[in-house]
Amino acid sequence: MTTIPITQPQRPRRRISPGYWFVAPAVILIILLAIYPSLRVMQMSMFSLNRRTGETAFVGAENYTRIFSDPVFRKAFRQALIFATFSSIGHIVLGFIIANLFNAPLNRKFIGACRALFLLPWALSPIVVAMIAQLWAYPLISPIAKILAVLGSQVEFAPLARPSTALLTLTIINIWQFTPFYMLMILAGLQSMDPEWHDAAKVDGASALQRTRYITLPYSRDMLLTLSLFDLVTTMAYFDLIWVTTQGGPVRSTEVLATYIYRLAFGTMDWNRASAVGVVLLTLCICITAIVVFQMQRE
Repeated sequence: MTTIPITQPQRPRRRISPGYWFVAPAVILIILLAIYPSLRVMQMSMFSLNRRTGETAFVGAENYTRIFSDPVFRKAFRQALIFATFSSIGHIVLGFIIANLFNAPLNRKFIGACRALFLLPWALSPIVVAMIAQLWAYPLISPIAKILAVLGSQVEFAPLARPSTALLTLTIINIWQFTPFYMLMILAGLQSMDPEWHDAAKVDGASALQRTRYITLPYSRDMLLTLSLFDLVTTMAYFDLIWVTTQGGPVRSTEVLATYIYRLAFGTMDWNRASAVGVVLLTLCICITAIVVFQMQRE
């Protein structure tokens, strides 16, 4: 009598979803370019390097105590908040106003030409914008200075050379350069709005201001908050324009956290204190993000 062997049923192999393979490169890049450097900076901020022996020693929060007691850091922190806040307000407010003008039912060729001209500042490199700003602010060759001289003004036009006006000048330049980007984003959102809402409001006798307040603003709320969050975080860490134009001067009047970190890391080679300032900047950006996200979810 022959026996028939009983075979155990094989379990089906679990296949990896193709979606994971598409997401994997982005996840690896985020780990290598964002998560690992952030953790490394946090680690360096809690150590101190002995330059004579080249040895590092764990100092805990000593680097943070040193930077918070540094008046230059406190000044840079305050000026970074001022620069980021007023730049973001200018970007969003002006971008919203201009986007509404470009969204009006006007001649298409005229609107297209205006859009192309308005996007030119955003197309320029920040280094080019910084050099143009230096030329316009230099008293001997500035067109504004020459116009003031022709008008008989005795005031020397040198906004980047005066501590009282340097930060304001950089804020205006930043608004001029990046407002076109936010205008373009807001305009894309406005063009997705159903035009019948405004037509119905017109029939009911609503003015243009009332339509903007009760229709356009509520519709664009989440988009404006998202753009404001992105703007605040990126402007808080902005470096190019400020460093090329003034390098934090005159008399530290345009020193912000990004230039302060660069000066510590590459000027004094104090990588540990620079890392501590970087952690403070990262924490500040996370707090801003959390506040905006909480506000969006609550409403």
